[in-house]
Amino acid sequence: MSKMAIKIILNGTFSKRVVPLRKYTDLGIKEMKNKIESREFLAETDANDVGEMGKLKDLVNNLLKLKAKVEIFDSDRYAEGIFNYQQISYDEFMNSVDRLKEITKELQDCDDALSDEV
Repeated sequence: MSKMAIKIILNGTFSKRVVPLRKYTDLGIKEMKNKIESREFLAETDANDVGEMGKLKDLVNNLLKLKAKVEIFDSDRYAEGIFNYQQISYDEFMNSVDRLKEITKELQDCDDALSDEV
């Protein structure tokens, strides 16, 4: 299973970023700050779950609006079964989200067509 994760680089006041981070992660303020300072992943999700990827996309966009420096990582970038995280660009992340939505819609359309035939 592929995963996506983000890290935040502290480049200003932490307090501006607390609300969207807390909303997404349910972590306490001290725990969030410790993760940021130790450069740990702050949020991680299943890259094949449309809903979770949408939430991560919203979080990334909110943080970018607040001028946070966000690093995005993919654990299985080329679907090779290698689960080491590799940093990807924002554009690659957005393409992954869009592609996942398209695939999900196509699968749903196929399911609907099959169920109509029965």
